[in-house]
Amino acid sequence: MPDPEDERDPATGLRGIDQFENFMRLLAQPARGPISPQVQRGQNVFMSVGCGSCHFPQLVTGPNANPLFNRKPVPAYSDFLLHEIGTGDGIGQAAAQPNEIRTPALWGLRFRGLLLHDGEALTPLDAIQAHRNEAERSRQRYFNQSRDDRAALLAFLDSL
Repeated sequence: MPDPEDERDPATGLRGIDQFENFMRLLAQPARGPISPQVQRGQNVFMSVGCGSCHFPQLVTGPNANPLFNRKPVPAYSDFLLHEIGTGDGIGQAAAQPNEIRTPALWGLRFRGLLLHDGEALTPLDAIQAHRNEAERSRQRYFNQSRDDRAALLAFLDSL
């Protein structure tokens, strides 16, 4: 006997999993927080120190028959690629080597309590401090900025 969530709704022809898929697909990204001059300055610092090379500000979806998804900008702040930044969990999975993690999207960052793949970082600053290897130059550039520029970059992250 099939599970109840596998039964199709007579009105829509969809199963529970299909409804959940539609919900997730159509869920919008979190809106940005207020964008002050300090946040704008922080975005410039974010790009100048190299964070944007992995946390790419905007990607564009590919061709899609559904106009909701056809060539739309996605401000995810990620390249969604695998990188070795010194925070891997030691577990290889599919194409990911044990020391690699996929660049997380930073949208909605201000709503998250635990950061990095394992929740080890409690704040964006903790996450920046944990970046090593491929991200070492960007981390060093961040710490070489003035106190005001470092604060601006953190304000920018808090706007995502």
